[in-house]
Amino acid sequence: MHQQFIVSPAEAKRAKWPHEIFLINLIFNHIFVFVATVSVVGSFPLLPALVPIISCCIIGYILIKSKQVSASDETWFVKAHWQICARRNRLFILLLSVPCVIAVGGLWLSKTLGWAKIPTIALIGGVGLLPFMAALLVLIILGNESVHLARNGKLPKSFVELHADPQAVSVQQSDSSAEK
Repeated sequence: MHQQFIVSPAEAKRAKWPHEIFLINLIFNHIFVFVATVSVVGSFPLLPALVPIISCCIIGYILIKSKQVSASDETWFVKAHWQICARRNRLFILLLSVPCVIAVGGLWLSKTLGWAKIPTIALIGGVGLLPFMAALLVLIILGNESVHLARNGKLPKSFVELHADPQAVSVQQSDSSAEK
C-alpha cells in the first residue's frame, strides 16, 4: 500500500538517488565484485577485502548524507526517501554482521574441534551465507521497489502514517481498498 504525492520530476530524481546508491552496493559490490575478486583469490589473496571496504564507504556515505539531507531545506518527499534508505542500510549492517559472526565462530569451532575443511565450509556457507544471500535478495527487491516509488512520487503508507508532513500534497492512496 502506497500513497501518491505531487512531486516535480527533479524532486523524484533526487528521491531515487539514495536507493540507486544502495542498489549499487548490493548488486554491483556484493555480487559482481565479490565473485570477481574471489575468482582471482589465488593470485591476489587480499583482493576480496575490497568488497567490505567499498561497502563500508557506500553505507557510510548513505548514512551521513541521510543526516545531512534531514537537516537541510530539502523537500519532505526527498527526506523521506533518504530516511527509508538509511533505515535499510542499518538493517543491512545487521544482516552483514550475522554471517561475519557465524564465519568467525565456525572457523573457531573448526580449529577447536579439529574439523576438516569441507564440514567447516558447509557450516559457514549453510548457516551463515545462505540466509544472508536470501536477505540480500529481499533487500534488492525492496530497493528496486523504492526506486519505482520515488520515480512515481509515492511513499509507503506505513512510513507516511509515522512521519506525516502536513504540507505534503497527497493525491491518492494506491492500494486495492482505494479502488473499491
